[in-house]
Amino acid sequence: MTVIVLFALLGFVLFGCFLYIGLWDFPASVSNPPAVQAVRKMVKLDGLSLAGARILSEDGDYRALLSHPALRETARKLRRDRRFLFLQWMRMLRNDLKKLYRFRRFLVRCGAHAGWGEELKILGAFLLALSLLQSAAFLVWIAGPFALRGATRRARRLVETMSYAPALALSRIPQAGWTELERNWDAGAA
Repeated sequence: MTVIVLFALLGFVLFGCFLYIGLWDFPASVSNPPAVQAVRKMVKLDGLSLAGARILSEDGDYRALLSHPALRETARKLRRDRRFLFLQWMRMLRNDLKKLYRFRRFLVRCGAHAGWGEELKILGAFLLALSLLQSAAFLVWIAGPFALRGATRRARRLVETMSYAPALALSRIPQAGWTELERNWDAGAA
């Protein structure tokens, strides 16, 4: 009973955090849509670019295997493998968020104007996003990969939304200097 209450409480907290980040108006703040594409080109986002991530939390094949008594061990192995893959993907998404934050800090050091209020708001959003991904990974580690249906879509959307923060900073720099920024970023990231 205590575990159910704990999961319900954690679910409400996660829902509130996703709602906060989802309602944050990053896309409307970015006045230069090519800046979003440029950020995704400059910063290699491995977790966001994983094509088959949605399959990780789908349980149709698991249930089909589980329904046949001779294939139950195969179903258990599939569940373990999916949990491992899901956790690896969550680690990649957390690394993507860290890269995005470091890139935004790089842009601010290179001359993109940002006030203290904006800096604190973005730092809070990044920390919240990291904690959400860590909480989701913890839930998958405990309850398995099929416990968070639709989590792959929300986790991907979370990282996509957070990519607007460096895009907003990049849009404050003249587009003629983006090539030089990319070279400097690649040199510093390597």
